[in-house]
Amino acid sequence: MSRSSASFDLLDERVRRWIWRQGWTSLKDIQENAIPVVLAGNSDVIISASTAGGKTEAAFLPILTSILQNGKSCGYQVLYVSPLKALINDQYRRLSDMTSEMGIDVIPWHGDIDAARKTRSLKNPNGIVIITPESLESFLINRERFVKGAFSSLQYVVIDELHSFIGTERGKQLQSLLSRIEQVTRRHIPRIAMSATFSDYDAVKYFLRNDGLIPCAIPPQGESNHEIKILVKEYISSKDADISIPISQEIYNNLRGSNNLVFTNSRGAAEEFAVQLSDMCEENGVPNEFRVHHGSISKIERESVERDLQRGEHPVTALCTSTLELGVDIGKVKSIAQIGTAISVSGLRQRLGRSGRRDEPSILRVFSIERNNDGLLHDLRSSLVQNIAIIELMREHRYETPSINRYHFSTLIQQILAVIAQFGGFYPKDGWTLLCQNGAFKNVTPELFLELLKSLGEKEVISQLNTGQIVVGKLGERILKSPDFYVAFVSPIDLTVINKANAKRIGMIQYVPQVGKVIILSAKRWLVESFDEATSKVYVSRIKSGGAVMFAGEGVDIDRIIVEKMQKIYLADIIYPYLDERTGAKEHLNHSRIFFHHNNLGETSFLQYGNEDYFFNWAGTKANRTLALLAQYCLNKQCDYGSFYVSNLIAEDIELLRRANKPDLIELASILPRQLKTFQKYDYLLSDKLLNIEYANTYLDLWSD
Repeated sequence: MSRSSASFDLLDERVRRWIWRQGWTSLKDIQENAIPVVLAGNSDVIISASTAGGKTEAAFLPILTSILQNGKSCGYQVLYVSPLKALINDQYRRLSDMTSEMGIDVIPWHGDIDAARKTRSLKNPNGIVIITPESLESFLINRERFVKGAFSSLQYVVIDELHSFIGTERGKQLQSLLSRIEQVTRRHIPRIAMSATFSDYDAVKYFLRNDGLIPCAIPPQGESNHEIKILVKEYISSKDADISIPISQEIYNNLRGSNNLVFTNSRGAAEEFAVQLSDMCEENGVPNEFRVHHGSISKIERESVERDLQRGEHPVTALCTSTLELGVDIGKVKSIAQIGTAISVSGLRQRLGRSGRRDEPSILRVFSIERNNDGLLHDLRSSLVQNIAIIELMREHRYETPSINRYHFSTLIQQILAVIAQFGGFYPKDGWTLLCQNGAFKNVTPELFLELLKSLGEKEVISQLNTGQIVVGKLGERILKSPDFYVAFVSPIDLTVINKANAKRIGMIQYVPQVGKVIILSAKRWLVESFDEATSKVYVSRIKSGGAVMFAGEGVDIDRIIVEKMQKIYLADIIYPYLDERTGAKEHLNHSRIFFHHNNLGETSFLQYGNEDYFFNWAGTKANRTLALLAQYCLNKQCDYGSFYVSNLIAEDIELLRRANKPDLIELASILPRQLKTFQKYDYLLSDKLLNIEYANTYLDLWSD
């Protein structure tokens, strides 16, 4: 290690010895810049660098130094929050290696960890505890008498993969948990956040700590000259042409023999391609290197795929969803592929970061798919152009703005019940002060909080004593006893699929299948033998042909920056060098631009296509959803919409809407049936007023240019 490193000299000698054993010749820029800031311990810190860019060491080299310098204490010194059990297990192994000769305890804490091990740790809490938000919620409720002692000596809170929490119910739960801990400890504990995909740091700072009571530092990550190789291929799907076959053939020809990740936008697509690739291996008499990884296959199979990727003893290409998007240790991955349309800049960047470790280039293949029965979208080659837009935004380091101002009433309901379970009850003013004024739900006014309590009281979720104290009600008791109470987000209703031959669990599906039907799961075909309604188990046996996937899915809102970039691509004449000529990607982009200009879409926002009228505003899904509702409210017109257009609108309609007395977004939300606004776990407990407020705040946007 170069002695010119000022940050290296700040580290404890035992930490420096660990660095020497790794054979490092220097610290990475992010580590050099983060060490003094983290070590100072007087601010929150956002550590942003690419996957495998040294973020964990940037945080923990100074954290371990601080622990060693301060000595052992009665209580955990570091609370490390991670979004996945698999990530906890990875980081436990990693930190255990770092601390093996330092005398610092590391304890993983989640549902799969033995209860006796947790109890032993609580008898003498110290060092680092690594935990999920759900397990932290359970800790605060079920081990309330230990909370103050366990967290009284906290020096740092570390949040891994922060981007995965922002704007989600789970993220709001985490914010509330950290606020509740600080109110118990009566001090502000520095929060260290790690992620690879930040650009709007003001929003990230606010999410990390919404009271701004201590400063937030962002150490420079330094310049990166890491090489990225990109190839975009274009495929046209039709009734007579199954494009999954040529895509599978490309994957088979180019990815066999190395470790790769192939991302799809759904579990069903991952299964379909995995089983097709498995068939190709069997037809060619070669070992099957293609596996599937998503949240509906068994834990044993998921961990087997992760382990085989990590060990690298034989080639594995995993067909996966976002389950492998986060930083689970999968070792060296040669390349990344995306099948279909990328839906977010941050997501694609996170996926790309899984390859290119150890001074090798990151390789991205995108298999863009157009459907020739999509009419206008096909002529505009919208999938191809959206993929180009996301790639270009990624190259410019521009990501979606995090959603940080939602109400999250569903999670507030969970937190109200959690606080009652932890403390026995609260007075309304105290509850609002704890959870809203001084907590995570700062945009919830006293009036809205009382409206929520009223709604919960009417449904017997809570009850109010003669003293005015809020306690749990009959329905609330049932909710608290539910095994998934600690989970803030919606858990899909899953049916367990069992191999009848050996009674082993294969995975989960979301619909009751017909007996005799062939389903695809875990990259294999299964004949449904029977369904046990009492136990929600589907019994199956292996079969060689046929099959269909059976997973629930949901649409995704496309951010405004993506469609604005798409418009600029149509207007430009740039030929992107990563577009594949052999599959016609360059030619298709040219055709889309010809169509765009032929219809004068650079000058007008209106197009008649076939028998349909379209209004193009390039404003994103939320804005177009709002415009479609306005047309229904003001003009009594039913309109479909996408990310950059609204159908069934002409120039006269837009002029009428501009002049109309428009409702506010809450009133606009009220025209939708209740069932179309109930998305989150406890939304069904909200009054119509609160449900409309939540929907308007989350899904509508009156933006106009």
